[in-house]
Amino acid sequence: MSYPTQLVRKVTRATNNQLKYWVKVGIIEPEKKGKAFFYSFSDIIKIKLIISLKENGLSLQKIQKGINNLTNLLPDSDDLLTRLIIYTDGRDMFVNEKGKYFSATSMQRFFGFDTEQLNNDIIELYDHEKIYVQVKKVL
Repeated sequence: MSYPTQLVRKVTRATNNQLKYWVKVGIIEPEKKGKAFFYSFSDIIKIKLIISLKENGLSLQKIQKGINNLTNLLPDSDDLLTRLIIYTDGRDMFVNEKGKYFSATSMQRFFGFDTEQLNNDIIELYDHEKIYVQVKKVL
């Protein structure tokens, strides 16, 4: 199903100029029927993402690079943006896909671990070793 520009503008809060520019630079590719553009649900998700990332300080160039990288990484996915968690710090576009984190603009992968749990494990092992050493000295 496709949706007319007027509806897309209301749903996404995108301006007519933004939509025209994003079509011109190829970041979105709606279907053109005569002089009118019609947008897919995937286009609407992409527009909402672009607006959200821009509102949080990410440049359109980085957004476009990130979306292009994601499309190349997962080319056969029609629901690409619906299954990813994407966020920004205003300088980069970060993606969480099934617990794996990476930068969509540089494709650098990140890893994470719970430092509090690591600290608890260290304390537990340290206490266990301390008791073992004390028992060994008594024997």
